[in-house]
Amino acid sequence: MDNRLYANIEAGMHNLRGVEVRGAAGIGKTTHTLSAGYNSSEGYIANSDYDIYNLFWQTRLQLNETDKLDLNLRFNDKNYGANTFYSAIYPEQYEQTSSYVGTLKGEFEKRFKMIPILYWNCHHDQFDLVRGTDFGRNFHRNDMYGANLIFTYPSVLGITSLGGEIRKEDIMSSVLGKPMAEPHRKYVMYDDRINTSVALEHTVTWNRWIASAGILMNHNTILKGTYKFYPSVNLSYRPADEVKFYTSWSRSTRMPTFTDLYYTTETHHGNDGLRPERSESWDVGVKYNSRLVTAYLAGFLLWGRDIIDWVKETPEATKWASWNMTKINTRGIEAGVKFRLGELVPLLGEPASLALDYARMHQSCDTQDLISVYSLNYLRDKFTMKFNHRIWNGFSADWYFRFQKRMGSYEKYEALKKVGDEPYPAFSTLDLKLNYQYQEITFHLTFNNLYNTHYFDRGNIPQPSFWLIGRISYVIK
Repeated sequence: MDNRLYANIEAGMHNLRGVEVRGAAGIGKTTHTLSAGYNSSEGYIANSDYDIYNLFWQTRLQLNETDKLDLNLRFNDKNYGANTFYSAIYPEQYEQTSSYVGTLKGEFEKRFKMIPILYWNCHHDQFDLVRGTDFGRNFHRNDMYGANLIFTYPSVLGITSLGGEIRKEDIMSSVLGKPMAEPHRKYVMYDDRINTSVALEHTVTWNRWIASAGILMNHNTILKGTYKFYPSVNLSYRPADEVKFYTSWSRSTRMPTFTDLYYTTETHHGNDGLRPERSESWDVGVKYNSRLVTAYLAGFLLWGRDIIDWVKETPEATKWASWNMTKINTRGIEAGVKFRLGELVPLLGEPASLALDYARMHQSCDTQDLISVYSLNYLRDKFTMKFNHRIWNGFSADWYFRFQKRMGSYEKYEALKKVGDEPYPAFSTLDLKLNYQYQEITFHLTFNNLYNTHYFDRGNIPQPSFWLIGRISYVIK
């Protein structure tokens, strides 16, 4: 592998600044990659400032042509003003988090492929309801570690995959969990659970047909000895090289998080009696791909039961409560087309393209009278247009237009006093990025939200207005 070095520097409005350096080097049978980055801003509204540090290391040992070992280590540290993130009543919320992730993955292949994986993820969190004070302050430490083992065996009958995972999740906290027999420093609460799963899947290819079927067996200790099975089926057909029809069906689940179960504070009330979510989904679609045009059309249905959400029964309620929504059914369509304009109009440059995408979704729920944070605040309509083209020599432009309409409502506050609930208005934004390539150096100038739309995407947080960002990237091969 060739040695490489990449550097990126950016600056912009609201005192935005950032730097990233990434390098790769090959030594014998090993390849090493190291990247480090820092980003910060004073924020586009009060108490939306942030400082983010990232560090990533990867080492790959190529044992032979087919066998290899990958070691990945990642560190992330983030401090940010969480203006109205969790409650509009407290605009001075603040959060400090740090994460450590380690993964060791192997890939060995002879008569069959074997992929063993070991991983560990540690997350520290300090949350202040009022920045700079201990009012509403809480601490958490999450650890998640486990092992995967995957076997893949090809034969004349198709490809068979068998995999298993065992994962332990635990939390020490000042508010989440059950009381500890002996407090550990600032932590007085604790809980854990073990998740075990085994999955079997078989795929068959015949002429222009591909079919696969599988089943997942899952056990989680919070279910107290109950084993659950989740099947899935996929089918696709190519009547021609450019066209593919496909459909799939599956059942799945989601366990409540420790936050869902236990987070009881000045603004929220957890529920340790929550049941796991259950869902069943089906989708069908068609894709077309040629030298000049790529297009797709798809429809989907999702039947959800016991969906977990944070809700209020009345607008006057002062706390969000963790709740199982009895039934939520979702249906929708997605469609899109991409034109490779460089093939049609060479003046626009070879990579030039125009992409149009639209999605529409509708939900029905048996508890429409509730005020929901997530489930009932769904994105009903979203249309995007992406257009990139050459301007002259090394100059090019990328345009991105978005229109969307979200259902549900947000709590409107004036002078920290609630004045009512308002539906989300439809809105549109337009972004432009100008690029200039000179040898190994690339210059970018980004104009986000060109016509300065004021909007709420979800929740009570106003989104950024016009934001100008400049960036320089340098690559040494």
